[in-house]
Amino acid sequence: MFVLITGKKSLATAVVVGAVLVGSAACASAQDSTAQLEKLIREQQKQLDALRREVGAIKGREAHRPAPGQRGTVAAKAADEPFVLKGGLPLSWRLPGTDVDIKIGGKVKADVIGRVGGRQSSGAQDLFAVTGIDTRGTRFGDDAFRIHSRESRLNFEISKKDTPLGPSRAFIEGDFFGAAGNQVASNSDSFRLRHAFVEVGPLLAGQWWTTFSDPSAYAETLDFQGSGGQAFIRQGVVRLEHKFSNGFSIAGAIENPEGRVQFGPAAPITSSRDTLPDFVGRVRYQGALGHLQIAGVVTRINAPNGLASDETGYAGTVTGRLNLPLLAQKDNLRFQATYANGATRHIQETAGVLPSVFYNPATGQSEKQKSFGGYVAFQHWWTNELRSNLVYSYVRADLPSFALASTFKHSQYAAANLVWSPWSELDLGIEGQYGLREDRDNRRGRQTRLQSSATYRF
Repeated sequence: MFVLITGKKSLATAVVVGAVLVGSAACASAQDSTAQLEKLIREQQKQLDALRREVGAIKGREAHRPAPGQRGTVAAKAADEPFVLKGGLPLSWRLPGTDVDIKIGGKVKADVIGRVGGRQSSGAQDLFAVTGIDTRGTRFGDDAFRIHSRESRLNFEISKKDTPLGPSRAFIEGDFFGAAGNQVASNSDSFRLRHAFVEVGPLLAGQWWTTFSDPSAYAETLDFQGSGGQAFIRQGVVRLEHKFSNGFSIAGAIENPEGRVQFGPAAPITSSRDTLPDFVGRVRYQGALGHLQIAGVVTRINAPNGLASDETGYAGTVTGRLNLPLLAQKDNLRFQATYANGATRHIQETAGVLPSVFYNPATGQSEKQKSFGGYVAFQHWWTNELRSNLVYSYVRADLPSFALASTFKHSQYAAANLVWSPWSELDLGIEGQYGLREDRDNRRGRQTRLQSSATYRF
């Protein structure tokens, strides 16, 4: 745009206006230059910070870099991992530089136990063995009290998802129900092995629950012993299992044998020579309504030193858990029924007090011990945090005619509890227990116990 300016005054005015315009332009240019300079400084600062972080990371890797001979190994890869990854199992972590998951678990349990009346062979026991109730009047029938934490346990699990034979894992666990400690001072109860096995694909080898048992159907009791009618054995196992897609599975195993023999009614019960493993098989179905399992075992009992003929024993069991969401969503019924002929240790109550085979030295004849045991347990959930369990167990032995009058013949066990879990890892409970023992001559002993427990799992 062109403007025509005439006259001296107009010329002076033009000069002033021009100066103002030039000054304004200069100021605007200076402000733009300052803004650009500040922007450049900020960008350079960001670059410097990134360089510092990069240099720090390089120094850290150099400090942990393996020796030249280790480059490319698992140790070298682990050194480059900046953090620990979450494992494929719940509460596990991934070992850096590998595809191996590690998990540490267990529980701490405190038990407060009171015995109310009834005679017991060795005072207030840390678990309720009904066979230990005195029926002969040889013990005082006083009350007793005990606090302990022997059921606390610790386990380690190492697993790998993909191997040429399928998923694999190794598991080891122990608790403190070994030899009892000295209660005078330290109560240093002994740590003992519970489980130790390796599992690769369908193969399991090591110490684990016998294939004959069904721990998923055990009743929930605060008492560590639990129902006398259950099959309860942990032992050396070599097992193959195949799982079908329709919920069925089959398993076969050879397991550590432990035949029990008794020569004469007053003789001690001793172990047989055990020349063959136990042969165990089971069939299991798992569905939406629960599960059902049928198992059997064949065992060989060898008389020590060839003093009598060898015998073959066997046992069969049916176990299960049935979901009953009629009263509450998580209610269920658990059960087991077992018959044993020459295999007494496959029923918990008869395992320690009766032999697999009686040998009568007067006639030279042998007689396999026949026994029956079972239990039923109902679990009811009052709320999502509060539940109760009602348990009843029955065991009976068909004793030979020459057995002593004081030989165990029959037992009953009952328990009722209330367990509160304010969060999933913590259980606070109280339980009442009742036991009855009957001998061959029909003499009986009874006992009532009250127990409270606090359990924290991790």
